[in-house]
Amino acid sequence: MRQAAPDAGASGQAAPDAVASPDAATSRVDAFKAAGRHTARVRLLRRFILFGAVLGSVAIVVFAFFNPFRAVIPGLSIDGVGLSGSKVTMDHPKLTGFRSDGRPYDLLASSAVQDAKTPNVLELHDIDAHVTMADQSVVHIVSAAGLYDSSKETMQLKSAIHLTSDKGLDAHMLSAFIAFKTGAVETHEPLTVVMTTGTVSADSMHMVDNGATVVFEGHVHTVVTPAATAAQTASTMKGTAP
Repeated sequence: MRQAAPDAGASGQAAPDAVASPDAATSRVDAFKAAGRHTARVRLLRRFILFGAVLGSVAIVVFAFFNPFRAVIPGLSIDGVGLSGSKVTMDHPKLTGFRSDGRPYDLLASSAVQDAKTPNVLELHDIDAHVTMADQSVVHIVSAAGLYDSSKETMQLKSAIHLTSDKGLDAHMLSAFIAFKTGAVETHEPLTVVMTTGTVSADSMHMVDNGATVVFEGHVHTVVTPAATAAQTASTMKGTAP
C-alpha cells in the first residue's frame, strides 16, 4: 500500500523574508546623508565662530596701536580701545591743543565713543578740561558728558557743568558751548555765577574777549559784595534787562 508524499507547504516551516524592503533601505541612506550634512554644517559653523573670535581680537589689537580715526583728531591719546559695531570706544582719552593766541588747552575724559560715520566727533564722559586765557589765568571746566568736534575745536556740554577760574569765578550751568580757539564760553539756560565782585544770576551768559568780559542777559539779578567798588563791578560785569 503506497503512502502519499507529505505536503511540504503544509508541514514545512515558512522561509524567512531575507530580502529587505527597498523603501526601508532608501530611508536609511537618506538619514545617513542628512546626518552627514548636519555634521558638516556644525563643523563649518564652529570654524566661523573661531574665525570671528580671532578676527575680533586682532581688530582690537590693531585699533589699539593703529587707530585710523586717531589721525582725524590731532593731539588725541588713549589708554585702551574697543569695537562695538561701527563705533570705537576709548578709555581715558586725552586731547591737547592750542588756542589761536598759542596758549594751551587740554581735555580729559573717563571714556569716549567715536562713530565711523562722523570720525571728527567724540562723545565724551566725565569731562575735565583746562583752558589758559589771555591774562594767563586758567579756566577749569568739569561736566558729566559732552560732544567734542575736532574740526572746529568746539565742545557742547550737556549736564552737570561746573566752571571755575583762578581769578575767582565760579559757575554752575545746565548746558554750555565752548570754543577752545577763542576761549569763548556761553550758555542759554539759567545760571548763577559767583565772582570776586559779587553774585550774578541770569537766563544766559557769554564769556568773550578771551575771558576778560562776561555778559549776562535776561532777568539779571546782581548782588555786589560790600568790598567791591562800582568801578570794579562795571569793568567785569555787563547785563541787560529782560
